[in-house]
Amino acid sequence: MDYCEALEKILKSNIVWIEAQSCSGESINILKSGCRSLENLFFNSSPFKLYSTICGEKCGKDYLNELLSQKDFVLVIEGAIPKGKDELCYVGEYTCSQLISMLAEKAKAIIAVGSCAVNGGIIRELGYVGVSEFLGKKVYEVPGCPASEKMMVAAIYYALTGDAK
Repeated sequence: MDYCEALEKILKSNIVWIEAQSCSGESINILKSGCRSLENLFFNSSPFKLYSTICGEKCGKDYLNELLSQKDFVLVIEGAIPKGKDELCYVGEYTCSQLISMLAEKAKAIIAVGSCAVNGGIIRELGYVGVSEFLGKKVYEVPGCPASEKMMVAAIYYALTGDAK
């Protein structure tokens, strides 16, 4: 299976992609991968769920509630988590930390993509941490700034099809 086929398959799966404090580098890297109709798959395919600063038609309180009601999904987190600085990152009515904690409780697997999500990245010195440190549990990590689109797809594909726990 080539990269574009794997990407298409995972984007038809139940994935919740959350962008914390980040530059959107990982989202942009996947979008520029050159696969056909990727924007349509990424933004409009069901049951794929995306909540990010690059949201198009899907956004708002109703969409956030829909995300929080998900079951049986892989959680992908892009960006660092503000530690003790929750006022710096909100998603709707929730702080980024609250939202990630609530979703992590229900996710069948958690994947941190990019250096910021893995270890706090370049903003670590400002009090930001990676996903594993924030949650206090093991997560799949795809380092890089930005993370390789092929490695992100491989990690998500494995979490969906392999023994993710």
